Amino acid sequence: MSTPAQVKSIDSLQAVSAALECFHADAAAALDELDMEIRRATQWIGEDCRQYWKQEVRRSTERVHEAKIALEHAQMFRGGDGRPAACVEEKKALEREKRRLQLAESKVEAVRHWALTIERAMNEYRAVRGAFGNWLEADFPKAVAVMSRMIAALESYVQLGIADPRAPIVAAALVSAAEAQSAEKTAGGDAADPNVEE
Repeated sequence: MSTPAQVKSIDSLQAVSAALECFHADAAAALDELDMEIRRATQWIGEDCRQYWKQEVRRSTERVHEAKIALEHAQMFRGGDGRPAACVEEKKALEREKRRLQLAESKVEAVRHWALTIERAMNEYRAVRGAFGNWLEADFPKAVAVMSRMIAALESYVQLGIADPRAPIVAAALVSAAEAQSAEKTAGGDAADPNVEE
């Protein structure tokens, strides 16, 4: 046998309903903000960083080429005694530009790797976000509507003039059923007793 619900405070249900409405608004706003931040992040690494480091590779390649030409030029024109010139500064400049080129190339590879990693994570996020978003937009309003109907029904019940609104909702029905059953026994018993004189 099921136990009837003991509703102690309709105000508490109304507070829960109001909190759920706030949750819905906050959750929807948080999803929108998260979507915007994710778009910014993916654009930054997928477009801005990729473009920047590809340009750096081109610039560094040009600087390496220029440093090689400068070194060859120095080696050709500085050796006055028949020995090749040391060209220390030009060699250092060439090595420096080569390191910059290697750095730019490694950054291009890193950006490619992280762009793929982020894309995989985004696919996982879209699946979860889609399910939660659907629940928030379709199922959540239904749950709030059910709660609103419950509150309205309880308020209508309280307005019937029951002395104690905290009593179980089924109390009045149980009293009526007991009275009806007692009346049936009395009427049925009188008809069935052969000792009762008319």
